[in-house]
Amino acid sequence: MPKIENPLLLSLYSKVVDQVLSETNNIDEANRRLRDIGREVGSQIYLTTDIVDRTKDTITTREDVSKLVEIIFRVLYDKKPTLVDMETARGSVRVTDESCIWCQDVHLEGMAGFGYCEVFSGILESLLAFKGVEAKVFQEMCRATGADSCEWNIRLQ
Repeated sequence: MPKIENPLLLSLYSKVVDQVLSETNNIDEANRRLRDIGREVGSQIYLTTDIVDRTKDTITTREDVSKLVEIIFRVLYDKKPTLVDMETARGSVRVTDESCIWCQDVHLEGMAGFGYCEVFSGILESLLAFKGVEAKVFQEMCRATGADSCEWNIRLQ
């Protein structure tokens, strides 16, 4: 069995996901609720970490967003994302993580469209908002539902 990073976080998070799924009737609603939780968590992360000190006051370009994402990964996960792509999606930034901390050793079948790691979308949205960036963030692919990596789309508005 592979070593699980931060089993307490994963146990707490799986409990949150189970609760959300038990209270909703569809995947879109579950994804929205997880993003909402992430936004609340993002506020706390902004107030309690050095992300604010390690980033520019105002984020104005996709390159700035890319740098912010890398800092967020460094602060939260002590690693870089596998890929931050600004080339393939006009007006968006795609973030890929092949070893996502949220869905380690989680395997869901029959849950197409479910973003098990959607809480991270909310965290990103919240941190971007603190930096003055309006964006919609959503998970496009998830390892927990069979993809090779987790991928988030940051759609700048």
